[in-house]
Amino acid sequence: MSHNTKSITINGLFWNTLDRFGNQAIVSIVAIIIARILVPEDFGAIAALTIFSTIATAFVDSGLATSLVRSKVVLDEDYSSMFVFNLVISAILYLILFFLAPYIEKFQQIEGLALYARILFLQILLTSFGIVQNVKILRSFQFHITARINVLAVFFSGLIAVGLAVFGFGVWALLMQPVLYHLFRTIMLWTWGDWKLSFLYSPSFLKRHVSFSLSFMVSNMLGKILSPLYYTIIGKNFDVKQLGFYYQGNKWGETPNMLISSIIQGTTLSTLTPIQDDYPRYLNACRKTMSSLVFVLFPVCFLAISVAKPAFIYFLTDAWLPSVAFFQLLCFAGIFISLTDLNVNFLNIKGKSKFALYLEIFKIGLAILCYYFSYKHGLLFVIYGLIFVRIVSYLLAAIMSGDVYGYHLKTQIKDVLPTLLISLFAALFSYLPAYFNLIPNHLLLLIVQCAIFVVIYIGVNHIQKNAIWMEILQVMKSKISKKA
Repeated sequence: MSHNTKSITINGLFWNTLDRFGNQAIVSIVAIIIARILVPEDFGAIAALTIFSTIATAFVDSGLATSLVRSKVVLDEDYSSMFVFNLVISAILYLILFFLAPYIEKFQQIEGLALYARILFLQILLTSFGIVQNVKILRSFQFHITARINVLAVFFSGLIAVGLAVFGFGVWALLMQPVLYHLFRTIMLWTWGDWKLSFLYSPSFLKRHVSFSLSFMVSNMLGKILSPLYYTIIGKNFDVKQLGFYYQGNKWGETPNMLISSIIQGTTLSTLTPIQDDYPRYLNACRKTMSSLVFVLFPVCFLAISVAKPAFIYFLTDAWLPSVAFFQLLCFAGIFISLTDLNVNFLNIKGKSKFALYLEIFKIGLAILCYYFSYKHGLLFVIYGLIFVRIVSYLLAAIMSGDVYGYHLKTQIKDVLPTLLISLFAALFSYLPAYFNLIPNHLLLLIVQCAIFVVIYIGVNHIQKNAIWMEILQVMKSKISKKA
């Protein structure tokens, strides 16, 4: 990377990390409090609606936001055209879902689901109002503004959700949290954004962006609906309590993976776009990004798997113990989500959204096939099938990356294997105190396990002089010397 690109990327990574970790810290605290108050059936009811809001949100974006972010030149009429287009699409989608709500309730056989759906789907309208402001902020590399907005929005919405749970509103705490989040976020985007409202629409706008956007929209939608799709079909074939356990395990299982990969992808989409036509620099930047991702992703995920049982008991109470096995397996599956998404992100930057579309179509088909042959054997076998889908999807995404810009599967394995082995080694030793029941206190056990893992992981990387770790140390030393 050039010095300027590297500087922008580091700045973006810093603010995106602050954004995502601050956001996730608040979300986790809120989720823990609410999970200790509500029952699994409440979570099951919300899980049944997730697929509809996910599909609708993907349609609202339409891939236009990503297309504008990765475009070298964006006109004023592009912003206003995207605003008008998204607003119209979101209004149509909300009306369709509004009238479909009673049929959704009948299909899922959950009392009151129609009303819940009509309230939850308001987030579709709210999202469309803030997309343009968000694109302008990303294109100007003002990552500190998005960090501030996202953290504040999740804080205020979480605070209200906890209040609703404490005062006995049950499922409404889960229902209102995403709606309020998008409301607060949109208000703040308009407060700190610099785009002036305009209803100017240019017919040529879609022509310039439709090729990339349509493929991206469908692939993005298919990529996001796999988990919600499983919620829907699990809810149809298993009771709502089991769905609640699965939902909780999946939500926490995907969290570390989605959190870390979103930091990396949220930065690279903006910062790597200017060098997308410089083959050697782009390939080098992709390899560096992959190494950075796994350096954080692998240890976090394997540590989470190692401490799962005491963590669930201490934070969520033993009422959620059935979710532990789901969490561990889905956390492992989530690793391949992040690796796949990063490859797809690299392909999208190169304008190859059709490759991502083909991958998602294959993935959904394979997932349905695996579910068909596994659900009769129980929920664990459903998850085994999902893990298989995630692994195959990553392998195909890596092969596509190799074909498009030369980041071959063999090279990717070479880049990630050392970190994988060190993480497994550290996780194995950190799991021993729990396996042999050496510490009865769950909080103390968590602290000891985390300490063992961190010491081993950092120690081995330091001895081997891992390039990412050495760079982190250099940045830390330079920060300390500046302060001194």
